[in-house]
Amino acid sequence: MSSKGSILVVDDNFDNRRLLRFMLSKAGYGVHLAESGAEALELYRTQRVDLSLVDVQMPDMDGITLLKELRRVDPQAQVIVVTAYGSVERAVDSMKAGAMDFLTRPVRREVLLALVEKGIEMARLMAENRRLRDEVVEKYDFSQLVGRSPQMQQVLALATEAAKRDVTVLITGESGVGKEVLARAIHYNSARRTGPFFALNCAAIAETLMESELFGHEKGAFTGADRRKSGLLEQASHGTLLLDEIGDMPLAAQAKLLRVIESREIIPVGATRPLRVAARIMAATNADLRQRAHAKQFREDLFFRLNVFALYIPPLRERRDDILPLATHVLARLARATGKDLPGFSQDAVNYMLQTAWEGNVRELANAIERAVIVSRGNLITAGDFPRDNVSPATAGPSLNGLDLTTEVPKLDEVERNLLLHALERSGRNLSRAARLLGMGRGALRYRLDKHGISMKES
Repeated sequence: MSSKGSILVVDDNFDNRRLLRFMLSKAGYGVHLAESGAEALELYRTQRVDLSLVDVQMPDMDGITLLKELRRVDPQAQVIVVTAYGSVERAVDSMKAGAMDFLTRPVRREVLLALVEKGIEMARLMAENRRLRDEVVEKYDFSQLVGRSPQMQQVLALATEAAKRDVTVLITGESGVGKEVLARAIHYNSARRTGPFFALNCAAIAETLMESELFGHEKGAFTGADRRKSGLLEQASHGTLLLDEIGDMPLAAQAKLLRVIESREIIPVGATRPLRVAARIMAATNADLRQRAHAKQFREDLFFRLNVFALYIPPLRERRDDILPLATHVLARLARATGKDLPGFSQDAVNYMLQTAWEGNVRELANAIERAVIVSRGNLITAGDFPRDNVSPATAGPSLNGLDLTTEVPKLDEVERNLLLHALERSGRNLSRAARLLGMGRGALRYRLDKHGISMKES
């Protein structure tokens, strides 16, 4: 099929089909021909079609009915309707039904090719948008989120339920634990996945700009407002708006946000009439909103409205089982981005990561690994590649089958053997899962198990 694009021509008249095929083929396009709506639908389902040219007047299924059927099969189908000269009413009907444009007979070659080129480009742009959206959806699929610990498994189970329900969600946890990542995952696994996702950091917006940012403003609402601006709540309609660090939102804006949640309406700055919005609202904070509400620093009624579905992400120091899987995930991503061949971490790097408090949580861990990737000169990331100046030791050292890494200096073979046993225990003695936990392939894991005389049945 031609790289210029593939076009489906639908017309019950043989001469019309032949003429269009001649003009399109000569211009370098691949052409499929159909003489009825039923044949066209079958071709559309089984062949690659970038654009359809559909005649309005056909006996069994007219062009507008076929257009609607094509749009039902593929909501992004690009269709040009061909009408007889002077059939303006039919052309208008076709545009209302979703046609991208229309042609009138007799068909002029230059007009045909200009419209076809426009339609093919539109189809490719929409296909690229769909591909990128699918990549994002796949990236934020819950199965792709790293969290092997029981605590994170519980969080992900609750987040899966939140994605099924179109309710307000409040995500709490320390800075750097991944609150926005979880919010995006909920959005991209919900019925709103094809809608937009916006995130607003309430702590980074000046109080004087907060209302305009959220609710928008009308032209002339204040000095410098030379045009109308839609706010994020309007832009996020049929999608999701995450209000990050909502504990820092000014009280005046809190009152208006409460009204939005209750009425699903906004009043832009300078407007006199309310505007309906359909955005899902999520909020995130590292603050104790209940305590702030008691201290009159946060509206209690807004807290109750936000707290419909609450999710708490524990800090990394409380789920140390997630450190190595997270590190392996980050390393793989960075290795791809930099083009470096970095198969994993040395044993001293593993010990370093397990003994570090990571007060900045996942964000600090990821930043440290990124720095290590940049400075690394060997085949493996080593402890020496990590920054040492601002890292505090964990308050409670990790235990690998009774081996306390913060008080003993064991032999490397002993550490490796205990680490292997630890991974097998954590994975339920599943070889593939244990290999993922350790950031290595199944073959490499089998080699190390054999080296230490560990069988899959060993306890």
